Amino acid sequence: MLLVVAALEEELKAGMRLCCGLESVSGGRLRRGTRDGRAVGFLRAGVGPEKAARNLAAALEKVRPERILVVGYAGALDPGLELGSLVAATRAIELTLDGTDWNRVRAGGAFELDDAHALVSAAAAAGIGATAGTVLTSPHVLGNPAHKEILFRSFHASIVDMETAALARVAACAGVRLGCIRAVSDEARDTFLQPFAFDPSSGVGARVKTLLHTGMAHTWRQWKEHAAVAGTSLERFLDRYL
Repeated sequence: MLLVVAALEEELKAGMRLCCGLESVSGGRLRRGTRDGRAVGFLRAGVGPEKAARNLAAALEKVRPERILVVGYAGALDPGLELGSLVAATRAIELTLDGTDWNRVRAGGAFELDDAHALVSAAAAAGIGATAGTVLTSPHVLGNPAHKEILFRSFHASIVDMETAALARVAACAGVRLGCIRAVSDEARDTFLQPFAFDPSSGVGARVKTLLHTGMAHTWRQWKEHAAVAGTSLERFLDRYL
């Protein structure tokens, strides 16, 4: 069985629509169905490394997939990536963000991921451009273009998310192969997530003021518009891949 894992329900919907006989397993986070007679599972792992890792570990106690495919949205670190671009991860690196010096961000565990080039080929067969690259996993939202530039320069990574490296750690411990492909939902230069972003130098109060100034409705609208573009890329890919 292939187990498709994402943080959010909306990141899984495209894949679940392609499957027949979908049923919940133990509470609703985990579902199973079939696609052309092949078993496919879907896990809504939740946002953030700790929650995602905990929910994947619990799911692996109930099902034993042959492979795990992580899908979803990601922020671009590479300035050459555009909204909706697909990136198949070759490697996932855990980040530790503390202090105020972004030039001294520390890397934790690093995990080699499976099937990146096969995922790129599947995307190409679906008529979607895709590249292979490294993904950084952060415990916090990143939305400041200056911080993204530092991370790109320091790690030469393509994208940043909040789950993949943590999921890769669980999969490695369980002896299950894991691949990852994500669609860019915010480009390296985008600022609309900045009010939610981690920045220890500004504090929570300053971020709240920024959010009030920019307007919650405007920020939410931008996010939904960008997520819709990223979601279309994922849907086209999954329609070919599953």
